[in-house]
Amino acid sequence: TVCNNKGINNTAVAEAAVLLILACLKNINTGRNAMYDGRQIEVKTASFGVVRELSQCTVGLVGFGDIARETARLLNAFGAKVVYSNRTRYIDAEKTYNAKFVSLDELLEISDFVSLHLAACNDTKEIVNADFISKMKRDAYLINTSRGDLVDNKALYEALITNRIAGAGLDVISPEPVSADNILLDERIKDKLVLMPHIAGITNLTVRKIYVNSYENILKMINGEKPKNIVN
Repeated sequence: TVCNNKGINNTAVAEAAVLLILACLKNINTGRNAMYDGRQIEVKTASFGVVRELSQCTVGLVGFGDIARETARLLNAFGAKVVYSNRTRYIDAEKTYNAKFVSLDELLEISDFVSLHLAACNDTKEIVNADFISKMKRDAYLINTSRGDLVDNKALYEALITNRIAGAGLDVISPEPVSADNILLDERIKDKLVLMPHIAGITNLTVRKIYVNSYENILKMINGEKPKNIVN
């Protein structure tokens, strides 16, 4: 029997997704660099009337699994409008998480933030390509807490350096470990990228849950009981 730890890091990854959304929304990178460079007043003045609140934004979730739903729940607290696209529509979950089902094209057209919540497979590899990005709003941001393989690095780089989209918040970049010559680490786009080193799902609580869940499943097998999260 093969089992996984499904659901263990839902909250941790959802929190990271919202963190990246807020960091992009509040121009964290620009502000941080300005503080080091002595440009606080310049950036503060430029922010008046420009920086939005999350309650003004539409967040599009590409995929609507457990992590996406937890992300939707957290976004509801901020008053954000949440839409999602998925191969299967979940009407009951829409009511629970206050999320509207739309096509992928409509999601890209209306979303201020496009957040990826997909597994990496042949069907989703580099789903974020030039065509995908061309359908996004010019002031939109891409958020990825799923897998780096979902994104065509070159297409995202071109979109950032030409201002085709406003920016991106990434916990994952392919391939890993990320080398210093990865195109997305180009200094010319660093203000437009909020980066994390693939740690969205790592917290002391998720690590504890992994050990407990695995141990409980071993006990179930020993006792002839059916374990949780069988995948084969």
